This record gives sequence, C-alpha cells and structure tokens, in this order.
Amino acid sequence: MQDLLKPDLGVLALTILNFALLVFLLAKFAWKPIIGALEKREEQVRTDKETAEKARTEAVQLKQELDEKLAHISQEATRKMAEAVQMGEAQKEQLLTAAKGQAELFLSQAREQIAAEKTKAISDIQSQIAQLSILAASRVIEQQLNEKEASRVVEQVLQEVKNK
Repeated sequence: MQDLLKPDLGVLALTILNFALLVFLLAKFAWKPIIGALEKREEQVRTDKETAEKARTEAVQLKQELDEKLAHISQEATRKMAEAVQMGEAQKEQLLTAAKGQAELFLSQAREQIAAEKTKAISDIQSQIAQLSILAASRVIEQQLNEKEASRVVEQVLQEVKNK
C-alpha cells in the first residue's frame, strides 16, 4: 500500500508529456476555431443589440407619429362634428323661418278670405234689408192701412224673414 503513495517518475513524465501534447494539439487545431466562434458570437450579439436598439428607436418614433396622427384625426373629427352641428342649427333656423313665413302667408290669406266673406255677408244682408224694406213698403202701400195695421204688416214681414 505504500507503493501507491510514492510517485512514479515515469508515469509523471508521461502525464506531463500527454498534457503538453494535448495543449499543443488544442492550440494548433481547436483554439483558433473556438476563439473565432466566440468572436463571431460576440459580433452577432453586438449586431443584435444594435438592431434591437434601432428597432426600439423606430418603434418609439412610429408611436409618436401614430399619436400625432391620432390627435390630428381626433381634432378633425371634433371639427367636423362642430360643423355638422352648425349646419344642423342653420337648417333648423331655415326651416323655422320658412315655416313662420308659410304660417304668416296662410294667416294673411285666411284674413283676406274672412274679410271677403264678411264683405259678402254684409252685402247680402244689405241686399236682404233693402228687399225687405221694399217688400214692407209695398205691402204698406198696397193696403194703405192705418198705423195699427201697418205695425201688424211689419210684424208679419219680420215673421216671414225669420222663417226664410
């Protein structure tokens, strides 16, 4: 068991030789591709970061542009709504004015018609009064009566007028 604890110089020399050979082979064939791959990966990460930063900047700029467009659209919609309200009010006023004018025209025509009917009625009444007066006078003259009979004839004529 003591032999196991003693170092063997041959094994030690072979181990050092194996290690040196391994380092030489790794340096000759593996280190350059590994270092190249790491540098390539580092460059890829840097490029990806730059691309991501550009994309973030573009996204922020696009968001600002969209916010500005949205604000403009909102202002335009508000302006158009105000114009529509103004147009509606103007049309309302036009309709009210037209309706008032038409109502005044109808009222004026109705007054004229009433005045014409009134004039016609007065004319008819005057004509009937004249006819009645002539009828009463002719009856009074026909009968050449006294005052009592004249009153009776007038009453009779008035009764006839009422019956007509």
